[in-house]
Amino acid sequence: MKVLDRYLMTRLVRGYGGMALAVGALVWLTALLDALGEAGGRSNMLGTLWSATTAVPVQLIDLLPVVTVLATASVLAGLQAQRELTVMRAAGTSLLHVTRLALVPALAVALAALAALQFLAPVLYPPGERIEQGQAAAPGESSLWHPWHGLWVRSDVDFMNVGRFDPGQLPGEIAIYEFDEDGAFERQIRAERAVPAPQTWTLEEVTVKRIDDVGRPRIERHDTYRWSSFLTARQLELFRQPPSSLPLSDLWTYVASLKDRAQDASEFELVLWRRITLPLAGIGMVLIAAALAASPGKGRGFSLKLVAAIGIGLGYHLLAGMAGFFALVTDLPPAPVVLVPPLLLVAVATVLLARSR
Repeated sequence: MKVLDRYLMTRLVRGYGGMALAVGALVWLTALLDALGEAGGRSNMLGTLWSATTAVPVQLIDLLPVVTVLATASVLAGLQAQRELTVMRAAGTSLLHVTRLALVPALAVALAALAALQFLAPVLYPPGERIEQGQAAAPGESSLWHPWHGLWVRSDVDFMNVGRFDPGQLPGEIAIYEFDEDGAFERQIRAERAVPAPQTWTLEEVTVKRIDDVGRPRIERHDTYRWSSFLTARQLELFRQPPSSLPLSDLWTYVASLKDRAQDASEFELVLWRRITLPLAGIGMVLIAAALAASPGKGRGFSLKLVAAIGIGLGYHLLAGMAGFFALVTDLPPAPVVLVPPLLLVAVATVLLARSR
């Protein structure tokens, strides 16, 4: 690697570190204020600080395109303001070569973020930590379980409702409704609690209601009852976890599982594709930052370019969020809708970069 390449790479790495600390500090402060507001002064301060701290990594990864454009633009615009970029280009280092070098840390950070989402999410969101009852959540943060109606699960012809979760995450107040292929009611099973296991659950304090051939109900009661479940204990855990807390592999498997059961997977699929497209968004942000740095500027040129980078980063973040809401509201497939903002960003950035050369 040439001396100029090493110098530029060092500046970029420092830029990413500084911007990550700055944005992370803002995220932590916002999370802390939210936690204090929800607690209403009744929570343990150390617990609140820890909750705010654990929220930073995943939220910072979601803001990675903003960090990328700020870090790249601040470094390249600073080099341009100090005429260093002009010297590099005079020495034979083209703007295209500078852009390629800037893509290296951007893609490395994006891939590291995806790896962190795969392995760090289970640590930051252990199975015992769930969305608080009654707490409103944005798309990508809500759970399929709600204290008002419990957890509803459907197979081809059967329905199950879990009304509560006892200590140890054991389901309670269970109601199972089974129908035949023609849609006729076959039986209802109600249980006070259950011990989930793969394929077969053990239900306790069970009431089974059937309708006989003449239409009269027949009721049976059992202390314990073995029920062939279509849901594993691990899948039940996933139903109660917010999508943003799941590793990428679990998200992928879970989306496929929901689709196989003809259930709505759009919210989970939205989070999955937002994260898969992080490297693509990083490429677009680097191209935009390179185009900004190469554009002429005098006097306050560096400040204006940095402000433009902030606007582009936040604007992209808002556009991606709006596209997600649009997909959820209109029932459009999340994957193509989520791909529109980064592809549009890359296209516009490529045109601007070509003009700046």
